[in-house]
Amino acid sequence: MPIISLQLTDDLLERFEKVRNLSGFTSKSEALRDSIVSFIEKHEKFEKLEGYKIMTISLVYPFKDIIIDQISDLYSQFHHIIKTITDWRIAEKKIEIILLVGEIEVIKDLYKKLAKIKDIICSIREIIID
Repeated sequence: MPIISLQLTDDLLERFEKVRNLSGFTSKSEALRDSIVSFIEKHEKFEKLEGYKIMTISLVYPFKDIIIDQISDLYSQFHHIIKTITDWRIAEKKIEIILLVGEIEVIKDLYKKLAKIKDIICSIREIIID
């Protein structure tokens, strides 16, 4: 098996070790392999989605005009798939949840553009209606 090198901040390593120990992993390598598999499966599942979907995108970012302007521009470009946006301001952070309905390729495009904006934490989830 190839060996990879990884640099982490002290805080991130401390948090990782705490979660690793609580999760029962006996080594860092075992926990990292599990995390890498989960990461790959999550992204492969997202890339394989097709058709018309209902999705939510969650954003957390610092309350800065430059970021808000970039997000607003994207919202204007993708207004046809955005059904609602709910937001909160907590301290110096802004939290937003966007409800989207449309073709998955358009939704993916918006998500990828939002995720590229510096200082944004971005996640996406499919809404399944039975």
